[in-house]
Amino acid sequence: MKKLVTLLLFIAFVSCKTDQGKPFTGDFVYYADAAVFQVGNAIHGVVLNDKVTEIANQAKAFQKEPTDMVQVEVLGELIPKGDNEEGWPYKLKINKVISVTALAQNKNDVIKLGK
Repeated sequence: MKKLVTLLLFIAFVSCKTDQGKPFTGDFVYYADAAVFQVGNAIHGVVLNDKVTEIANQAKAFQKEPTDMVQVEVLGELIPKGDNEEGWPYKLKINKVISVTALAQNKNDVIKLGK
């Protein structure tokens, strides 16, 4: 009887746990209805959902310009792009936002034209 109760508790525990994906840390920018996530030399498009809006709202505190990137740590999953889709080979679907911080000063250096 104890084995049966233990087995049922184990099944209940495992079935209640939701997998929110793998951890990802990188640079993020959301501008003009498009979001990009960069880790080193790899760049991924981002699936637009409520978590992207949450990051964008938190990022405003760290951005001087709307196109400035921020450092984010998220839980998510990489989804391969479809055969008929344009863009990067993978899209990142963000399931949970862990942190949003300012990018290091030397990493946000860009050349701006037209001003």
